[in-house]
Amino acid sequence: MTTLFKLLVFTAKGFFALVLSLVFIALLLAQLQYIQSQRFTFLPPKPFSGDSLYNPYAGIDTAWQKANFHAHARAWGGFTDGKHNSTQDLIKTYQNMDYRVIAVSDYHSINPQQDTASAAFVPVYEHGYNLFKAHRLAMGSKLVSFYDITFFPNLHDKQYIINRLKQTSPYLTIAHPKFGGGHTFADLAHLSGYECIEVLNHYRRSDVYWDSALTAGKPVWIVGNDDNHNIKKPDETGVKWTMIAANSNHAHTILKNLTTGKAYGVEGKNGTNDNLLKSLTVNQLTLQVQLLNPAAEIAFIGHNGKTKATFTQTDKAQYTFLPDDTYIRTVITTPTTKMYLNPVLRYDGKNPPKNTLTAHYNPIHTWFMRLRVLVTALALVWLYRRLMRLI
Repeated sequence: MTTLFKLLVFTAKGFFALVLSLVFIALLLAQLQYIQSQRFTFLPPKPFSGDSLYNPYAGIDTAWQKANFHAHARAWGGFTDGKHNSTQDLIKTYQNMDYRVIAVSDYHSINPQQDTASAAFVPVYEHGYNLFKAHRLAMGSKLVSFYDITFFPNLHDKQYIINRLKQTSPYLTIAHPKFGGGHTFADLAHLSGYECIEVLNHYRRSDVYWDSALTAGKPVWIVGNDDNHNIKKPDETGVKWTMIAANSNHAHTILKNLTTGKAYGVEGKNGTNDNLLKSLTVNQLTLQVQLLNPAAEIAFIGHNGKTKATFTQTDKAQYTFLPDDTYIRTVITTPTTKMYLNPVLRYDGKNPPKNTLTAHYNPIHTWFMRLRVLVTALALVWLYRRLMRLI
């Protein structure tokens, strides 16, 4: 009995030592991720202003291309969610729903089974493996970035990751900001240097986060995606998509038009549009929307997501900016779909609005942060050694 008891105690100690070592390694690596990050000085939010209106739909192409940029196939040996989708079946499913742009956005991997030789191939991957799903869609990428901060990335860390990703990905979309708490309203009011927000996603609709960015004067454009992980599930296949004004589905044209606002997002079923945008025109401070068919409702949404006006049972509507209106976006409700148009923005009439990088690197705060991280890492090592002596 004594020998068996000693063996059990020895085994238990070994088990606890192993668990402690794994926890320590995870915590230490999580701390060391911050070493590379930076701290910034953020400019205060500055709402859109000016006596002119910027219309992203001015001079748009006459054809509309239906697109999905967020879907997962089997990757990393089936470890990531998406193992039920083969690349071929995923692409075929979307082709059968008349999608012209079909991107496979595996986690940290540019899917090698797509037709990379085609001019229509849009290289996209989903970036992020942190706890609260602060993810991004890296679009037009040539290389994959594996750097992320696993636990509790703050506003500065998210800005730093955007800056890093822009080195290898010309276009960035903030993915599903409402999902998992990955981004806050304050984040969207301050982050800069990216082009689009995934407002529509089968998990969540993030229009309130979009309004937070627009209210703060960030000219960022809508993307609607399924974020498909299983093509056999009807509630995540062909339910959110993007319509892009482009006379071809050439990747360069698609990404350029998407990231300059010549697109709108749709909620529906089976990727089926029951209406289309014919035009959105601006005359001085008045915008007018013209649809292919009458809609049940056309709503104009402004600053802080406030509904400014609604019209029912009509195929056209117009709205004149009031002095306190900084932007107006249009939501169109039909029997089976909901269409979310990009906003018309106030501006100076000279430079088209663009969400350029406005956060400035702060070296003093950066090195204070790194010193804190180093002290915390040393404290973890000290605590680990103390605990190991007790086992």
